[in-house]
Amino acid sequence: MPDKSSSVFPAFSSRLGFILAAIGAAVGLGNVWRFPYEAGENGGGAFVLIYLIGMVLVAAPIFLCEALIGRRGRGSPPTALLRQAVEHGRSRAWRIPGLLGVIGALVLMSFYSVIAGWSLHYMLGAGAGHFTGLDADAAQSYFARLQGSPQLLLLWQGTFIMATMAIVGLGVNRGIERGMRLMMPLLALLLIGLVVYAFVAGEGRMALHYLFAPDFSAITPEVALAAVGQSLFSVSVGLGGIMMYAAYLPRGASLPGSAAYVISADTAVALLAGLAIFPIVFAHGLAPDSGPGLIFITLPLAFGEMPFGNLVGFAFCFFLFVAALTSSVALYEPMTAYLGERGVSRRLGVAVAASLSWVMGIFSVLSFNLLSDMVITPFQAITWGLNNLVLPVGALILAYFAGRLLHREATVQELGMGDGRLYRGWRLAVRWIAPGFILLLFVSNLLPESLFS
Repeated sequence: MPDKSSSVFPAFSSRLGFILAAIGAAVGLGNVWRFPYEAGENGGGAFVLIYLIGMVLVAAPIFLCEALIGRRGRGSPPTALLRQAVEHGRSRAWRIPGLLGVIGALVLMSFYSVIAGWSLHYMLGAGAGHFTGLDADAAQSYFARLQGSPQLLLLWQGTFIMATMAIVGLGVNRGIERGMRLMMPLLALLLIGLVVYAFVAGEGRMALHYLFAPDFSAITPEVALAAVGQSLFSVSVGLGGIMMYAAYLPRGASLPGSAAYVISADTAVALLAGLAIFPIVFAHGLAPDSGPGLIFITLPLAFGEMPFGNLVGFAFCFFLFVAALTSSVALYEPMTAYLGERGVSRRLGVAVAASLSWVMGIFSVLSFNLLSDMVITPFQAITWGLNNLVLPVGALILAYFAGRLLHREATVQELGMGDGRLYRGWRLAVRWIAPGFILLLFVSNLLPESLFS
């Protein structure tokens, strides 16, 4: 296939630029907000064990599928899929899943930005000393007041979206790559500092046992599916961000090697986030299975009783904000690039993407207040649809396209690891193992009780 690196799309200046950007895309609220409460609700170590297996057998192979298609296609997701389909004698309709992925990324950003906005509110609250002396009722009330104010939620959502726009609008090298070179080391330092503090001030030994000593009797089909689902959610496959970043990857860089760094870093951040949170939870006798409120209700309660609690709370919320920001950049880039292929300037393209996600996000904001009496709120419907339909179907499409539609020679060439055991293992995973797990996840999530749980 001709090298399209000279197309309108720029390239990262180095392989490191891609790795940092891809880690940024993968590391986000899925690691810091969702992983700890999912682990808490599903038995701790049992969940973590299946999660790690899911990362190896499902998430990593699908990640490679998306990266392979992106670098070989050298375009936005619809364009990359179309180029590959035409080259291999397939239907031009394959651009449609790429377009749906671009739209799905904006839909995800519509509620992702709302949750990310909460971190800004809590960051300022911690800085102002609001966590001091919190009791359980006060912590619940603090969160309820935020959710009950559409004006505040829209303000923080809009602020977060503007921060994302600023990075994407500067372009691939001056914006995304430079931003990730600054934010990813900062993220690592913040996380390591939080883990050290948690072990000094909290119950580190209990947290280690909880996360890494699995109770095999706790491994149920529900726990296994939740863990595999978390592995997919964590690496952000199926929405075009990884495909877009891979389009900017220099041709000579190793895809498998880069993917290994990204998957390893993403997994490490999730586990370290658990080690930053659960020592504090156990030290204060709080429930590890507090659900989504673990971060925004349970932890502020603990911070209010700890030495330097407001300072640590500020650092934790800032860490949450930066993690969310690195992921949100990857959600806007596919639409921005897609519009750029049609002659729209980058700044106008990202403004369009941001405007669409902000307008859609209004419905998520209202779900916590004016529309909260609905049987199923827009926020619940959107999150359920993305987690249980869009992400699994997107992953299945990637596996089918890369594992069955692309010629074997093309994938061998693009992955650059020969036709040995490693390649055959990847091919087995994307053709059979990963689709099998994802289909089980997909079918289980379509059961009626899943919608109302």
